[in-house]
Amino acid sequence: QLQREVNVWKNLHHPHVLQFIGLCTLGPSTYMVSPWMENGDILSYLKLYTEVNPLKLLLQAAKGLEYLHTFKPTVVHGDIKGVSAFANIFVSKSGEATIADFGLSEMTTEGNLANNSTEFYMAGSRRWQAPELVRAETKLQAQRTTASDIFAFGLVAVEVSTPPIRHDS
Repeated sequence: QLQREVNVWKNLHHPHVLQFIGLCTLGPSTYMVSPWMENGDILSYLKLYTEVNPLKLLLQAAKGLEYLHTFKPTVVHGDIKGVSAFANIFVSKSGEATIADFGLSEMTTEGNLANNSTEFYMAGSRRWQAPELVRAETKLQAQRTTASDIFAFGLVAVEVSTPPIRHDS
């Protein structure tokens, strides 16, 4: 999985896609290196800075996603998500939204994802998966696409632009 992530990420260069700097090996472990996103994930940032327009950040993230989807070959992110310990839309020191976490990403041409392992198709965060991925019974049905990325991004947009639901007792 590390090699797949590096192979995708190292080719991407866009202001709203987190920059890949390189690899670092310390002892038996290898780490991917990127700029530190000191403002954290998009939702945490918006909770802290209530004066920031969430639509501005969503538009920036959308531009990053558009870049991935128009890159040649197309990059399907495969795991866009918002509110969680593993969110992958972050805000830079300068207040710019960036897309990160390319662990399930694929550079693809039409129909070439069928060679991936079962784990690839079963991975991801169900909360943000398109209905066709959740219902999938075969690898082909579970193939992540630009459309499933857009569905996940839409869910993130709803989470970011609406207040949390209170559950008072």
